[in-house]
Amino acid sequence: MMDTEDMVRGALRDEAARVAVADWSAGPVRDQVRRQRRGRRVATGASAVVAALAVVAGTGAVQSTQHGPQAVGPASQAQAPRAPEGPAPEAVVVEPGRQLPLGRQDWWMQLKDQEICIHDAPAYGSGPGCGGHSWTAGATEITMQYYGNPPQYHEALYNLIYQGPGQVARMAIEVDGQAYWATVASLPGNPGYATGYVWGPGRKTPDDPKAYPLADIKLAAYDAQGRVLASKTLAP
Repeated sequence: MMDTEDMVRGALRDEAARVAVADWSAGPVRDQVRRQRRGRRVATGASAVVAALAVVAGTGAVQSTQHGPQAVGPASQAQAPRAPEGPAPEAVVVEPGRQLPLGRQDWWMQLKDQEICIHDAPAYGSGPGCGGHSWTAGATEITMQYYGNPPQYHEALYNLIYQGPGQVARMAIEVDGQAYWATVASLPGNPGYATGYVWGPGRKTPDDPKAYPLADIKLAAYDAQGRVLASKTLAP
């Protein structure tokens, strides 16, 4: 005589025998399993890429999957200026060709696609002309223009120029052991360069009024996180 437990087991076996997995359901199940496996592999790969980029970012370089490692500039902390005192001036964005006053009478700057044009009062007076630094696309670099301010030449305009990837938030310069923040100016969007300007001590020598030795001046451009995008110590 069959007890209750045997009756339940038999009923379950009979019900299972009547259930068949249709052909249409097996394929989607297999596909879902494959997608889950691929998803795990992709997620693992993405994690590895993120980790690699984090390591590269710590070295001051940008990793490109198309072009390989690309240094964003000679970002040596040994070459960077000492941190200036106080907060950096707020960066400004100017429209192409608009005159940006430089803090002295008849001194102003214009930014164009590949040109920084300085109107310095000794050369142009109150007229419309300007001149300065232009370039074509090239390697990452940071450089500088120097303009002495007569008649005593005790002060000068230092114009820093950075070309390369990244968004410049601050620029600094060290002259004769004194560090200064420069006011950063750029065009709207991401034009591939930024410039900075600051008034500092003149570099005229007592013996030769035409000589302006610029050796040992240190320049640097930083992003919003304080990382050095490029730095340089000017050579003799």
